[in-house]
Amino acid sequence: MQRHLAPGCLSSSRLFIMAGQFDRDSKAQHLNAKVISMASGLSVATTPTAGQPLLRFEFADPSAANSWPLGLPGLGGDLPRELWQAEGSCSEGQTGQVHWRRIGDLLAARLVLDDPPDSDPSERVNQAYHQLIGCIRELGFPHLIRAWNYMPGINEGEGDSERYRRFCAGRAQALDALTLLESELSACTAIGTEEPRLRIYLLAGRSPALHIENPRQLSAYRYPRQYGPRSPSFARATAMQGQDNETVLMISGTASVVGHETRHVGDVVAQAGEIVTNIETLLEHSAKQTGNDGLRAFNHQSLVRVYVRDPADWPQVETRFRQAWPEAKLAAFRGDICRSDLLVEIEAVTTA
Repeated sequence: MQRHLAPGCLSSSRLFIMAGQFDRDSKAQHLNAKVISMASGLSVATTPTAGQPLLRFEFADPSAANSWPLGLPGLGGDLPRELWQAEGSCSEGQTGQVHWRRIGDLLAARLVLDDPPDSDPSERVNQAYHQLIGCIRELGFPHLIRAWNYMPGINEGEGDSERYRRFCAGRAQALDALTLLESELSACTAIGTEEPRLRIYLLAGRSPALHIENPRQLSAYRYPRQYGPRSPSFARATAMQGQDNETVLMISGTASVVGHETRHVGDVVAQAGEIVTNIETLLEHSAKQTGNDGLRAFNHQSLVRVYVRDPADWPQVETRFRQAWPEAKLAAFRGDICRSDLLVEIEAVTTA
């Protein structure tokens, strides 16, 4: 293992990211009693705020220095980047094939592997998650906060041989072996790309965050057998304390799924409308779970990624989402959704 103080990382004795509970007197005092402590101090914005960048996603210029690319063609929007920032001492290094960067009590880890789209990804994914979870645990950041997965040919293959189902099987095998509980699963995205690489990005913390389900949807890890031998492993959203006593809510990839069933097959506008209803339900539930009424609706600090299967659908999808969320910023990408009958998916991060 190699560890060093990275260029551009400011050494500081001040740790803004406190490893502890939400202040009992704060607006988050009504958090679910099962949550003992939460990682804190994250800021997600389009411009630099207090602290240093832990994760940098440059959408307008994916080749920019220190950007973590998605491997997807951009389609437009008014969201040029996401800067995931924190305050505290900063270091970065590499453990095996995993590159990592930590600031205070948060750590970002990435692993990029060759992934031929005509191959079975299950063992590759199994080993990748073993490496990633092993790394974050070894470094002292055992709690998952957010995960992103980008892979080629996500809908290739029939039945249980579909690459996404094989991905889910490999991930579940690793998480089982690592004894990661359903209650520890975080917000997550899985999107199909055209490049022959598997990209897995993780955000982890020294303390646990609050993982939230959507009352309108069956928990993904409880999906019935018809969706594959192993269910997807993620929560619908994850909340944590941000800077200035705000709450950061990270919303998983969300599509036109009610219960566990796809709705509005073949109608992209109707699917977009169902996504709006799913998101609004999740926001309302998250506000109750955190005791923060500011999370009941998207605001000017809400950043939304939109994944569209057919680029020609983006203009009408954009119109629908901007009608629903006029203050939010959107970035759109050409990407394949985990089910072949889903035409659009979004993820979001919002602060209140």
